[in-house]
Order: sequence, then structure tokens, then C-alpha cells
Amino acid sequence: MKRILTTLMALVTALIMLTACAPAADTASPSPSQTETPSSVSTPSEASAEPTAAYGSDNPLAVATLAGPTGMGMIQLFDNPAYSMTLATAPDQISPKVISGEVSAAAVPSNLAAVLYNKMKGGVKILGVTTMGVLYIVENGDTVSSIKDLAGKTIYATGQGATPEYVLNKLLKENGLTDVTVQYMGAHADLANAVAAGDVTLALLPEPYVSSVLAQNADVKVKLDINEEWRTIFGEDAGMPMGVTVVSSALAADKASMSRLIADCKASVDFVLSDADGAAKKIVEKQIVGSEAVAKAAIPRCGISFITGEDSKAILDDYFAVMYESNPESVGGALPGDDIYYMP
Repeated sequence: MKRILTTLMALVTALIMLTACAPAADTASPSPSQTETPSSVSTPSEASAEPTAAYGSDNPLAVATLAGPTGMGMIQLFDNPAYSMTLATAPDQISPKVISGEVSAAAVPSNLAAVLYNKMKGGVKILGVTTMGVLYIVENGDTVSSIKDLAGKTIYATGQGATPEYVLNKLLKENGLTDVTVQYMGAHADLANAVAAGDVTLALLPEPYVSSVLAQNADVKVKLDINEEWRTIFGEDAGMPMGVTVVSSALAADKASMSRLIADCKASVDFVLSDADGAAKKIVEKQIVGSEAVAKAAIPRCGISFITGEDSKAILDDYFAVMYESNPESVGGALPGDDIYYMP
């Protein structure tokens, strides 16, 4: 096994610039938990968009989202003529569109919202949290039943220098686990394939990759929900916000348009959570996930949500504080001000 892992890691290193590569047909598309740091964001500039006219089928609102849970939660917007949707496979494909004003709304990793806010001098606002959790510890075996059981073990993970690393470090520290070794790989798909093949025993993975692995290897089980572990630190009313929807300040100033956007986003989330079969079919049609079975299995663990206003602020304040403590540049060098939040 050691020889296999060595070879695998060498291949990952050689392909490190291809971390957003397209998955195989039975593997889920990339998720927003692979967050972006400021070095990969375009040069800051003020968003050029003028105050928005009321949008509709004759004037669709430009929206960008990511393949994975965020795109899954927005699935109904893809067939709504009032929206012009762009599906990206990596956050750095979305950042320039937000900064230039090419899109007026975008689903992005939570820390990237703070990066954009700082780079654009308050030019974006967070509409709400759209993805909670999504990170899980999976094991090919049966040695882990609580986070304390990670002591002395090696965990394979993705997201080095981003949310997964900082969140995992926080949980290990708070639980007094100083002897855990974390080996980072470059792409979710690579790690998922290694776990499914039995080459990796213990891994930190996001959905929908977790469901893809479970479908391929019956010996792999979900052992820890990282969102629940987060709540043990910050309280039952807290949660780990992995993804948010941001809007331009110009759009945020248009109350009528914002009310419509909020209603449509909420309706889409309600549809996904209430009709897993119908949602899974649409998710595959839009090539967000490659398999209806995987999409349907993943939905309950994707943390798809739509949390706005003060509730959103309460969740994100804790998260931003942890990110800033771990690495100030992960949120753009400074904690965002309260004006980052859109209050309906």
C-alpha cells in the first residue's frame, strides 16, 4: 500500500495545477469546499455595474455558481428565463466575473466572499449561507467512532491552505489532538478515487464525493460529520458555512429585485430538499453531478440551505474569526465589516 500511495502522491504533485479537472461519469463534480485564497483572485477593482434595472425574462440576471452543492441548491434557477446561469468548476473562474460586474450574483466559498469584499472595498454583500457542512471523515475500516479516535492516525485530505485545512486544524486543536498526521492531496476527485480503490483508509472528503465513494466501495463508511463537530465548539445554533451567495452592491440596492432573488433561491432549495428524485434528475441534466443515484444520496449530506439576515451573520462571524486566526489572507487580510451582510 505504501508503494501505491507514494506513486499516487507523485502523480498528484505533477498534476497540481489541474485540481479542477473534469470527473469521470460516476464521480461527482467539484464542490465549493476547495476554497480560494487571495493569490488566485484577479487584481481588485470596483465593480463597474450601474444600478440594476428590474430583471426578468427580457433582462435576465447574470448568476454564477459552482458544480457541487451550491449548484445543486440553485438548480431551479437554471430553467428560469429570468436568470442567465454560469456553471463553474473552480472559484477562480467566478472571481473575475464578480469583480468586473459580469455577474451580479454568485455562489462562492464563504471565505472567498470576504476576500471579494475586501478587494472590492465593500462592493459585494452576502445574501445568505447556501451550503452548511459538506465535510466528512470517511473510513475504510472500523476504528473511528468519535473524533478522539483520530489520535495517532493519518488522515488524507484536500483543501490545503483553504477552509478544509483550517477547520480540521481547529477541531483537532480544540479536542487536544496533537499527534494526528494530515497528508494533503491536490484534488477531491483524486482522493475520492484513492479511497474508493482502498488505497487510502481514512480521509476528509466533501459531498458529493462522499456519496460517490460509498457507491463504489461498500466497506467505506461515514464516521464523523465535521459540521456536527463544529457545533460542539460553537454551539448547537452554529454551523460551518461552506458556501454563500454574494450580490453586487448595485443589485443589493434594488429591494424589489432582491426580494425576487431571495424568493427564487429559497424555492429552489425547498424543491431540492423536498423532491430528491426530481432534483437529482435535474442536477444530472445540468452536469453538476454525473449520476442520479449519487446526487440523490448526496443531497441529505450537502447542507443545502438558504439562511439570510441576522441568522446568516451569526453563523459567518464565528467562521470568519476562525479563518482570520488561521490565516488572515484567507479572508483577504482583514475581517469584513458588518456591512458585508445584506439584511432583508
